[in-house]
Order: sequence, then structure tokens, then C-alpha cells
Amino acid sequence: MTEMFTVDAHELDELAHKYQAIEGAVRHIVMGNVRSLAETARNLARVELEDVRYTGALDKSFTVSIAQSNLTAMVYPTAAHRMYVRMGTRPHWAPIGPLKRWAAAKLGDENAAYAVQRSIAKHGTSVYQLRKRGDKANPWPARVLARADFNQVLRMAAEATGEQVTAELIE
Repeated sequence: MTEMFTVDAHELDELAHKYQAIEGAVRHIVMGNVRSLAETARNLARVELEDVRYTGALDKSFTVSIAQSNLTAMVYPTAAHRMYVRMGTRPHWAPIGPLKRWAAAKLGDENAAYAVQRSIAKHGTSVYQLRKRGDKANPWPARVLARADFNQVLRMAAEATGEQVTAELIE
């Protein structure tokens, strides 16, 4: 004995056609929210790097790259010294001229550059990071992603995207 039943899926077909019709609008909505998230990430990265700011070159070099094809954004610095800030350096003999300018600006005493030079020769750079965070590397990207304010913005963007797509679908 078989029992039969009929499923009426015409409403699902209508929904599928609506989704196909609004694909461009959905892409636009998603990209707007992704762009906003990327700008927030760039601003928070700048906040996370405040303790190592000297000339502001790293700050100014942050780029937001948007990929429409896969609805993604990348936020990254382009300054020449970005990896030295991120990873630190091995011990080396640093030139005193730039160190004097740095020591005058950051430490208030140009002559402190000689002690900094000896420290870099012995330990490399990012000793400050080692003392502050327990590692010479400066994992600012991970800190940005772990921030409560970034996660709150992320949740809000996800909710807004859902609401905007739903509103577009209903129209």
C-alpha cells in the first residue's frame, strides 16, 4: 500500500526567479557592506599600529582592494618597511643617522640612538613588541580581527546585508 502526495512548488519557483532577477542588486548590497567593513578594518589596523608610528608612512600606505568577482576585500599596507614592523628583524648594525632622528622623535633624546643601535645589534628590532606582547612579531592583523568592536561591526554588517537583501527580494 503506497500513499501518494503532491507537492506544489510554484511559490519556490517564483522565489528562485526573483533571486535570479535581483542578482545584480544583491551584489551591490554585499559589496557596499564589504567595502564598509574593509574601511573599518583599515581604521582599526591604524589604531593597532599606533604604538609603532614614527613618520606615518605605514599608516598612509594602507590600501583597500575590492574584488567584485568573489565579493571580497583585502586590507594591507604597501610601505617598504611593512614586514619589518610586522615581523621584526634579526640582529644587525643599524645606521646611526636614521636612528638619531627616530630617537629624537620617539624618545626625546637624539643620543639615545647609540643605545638603541647596540640593542638592535644584539637583539634585532621589535624588542618593544617582545616585552609588550611576548613575541617579536607584531601580529596586528590578528588583533584587528579579534577586536570586539570589529566583531560588532561584522555582525551588524551581516544583519544589514540580510535585511537589505530581504527588502530587495520583497519589492
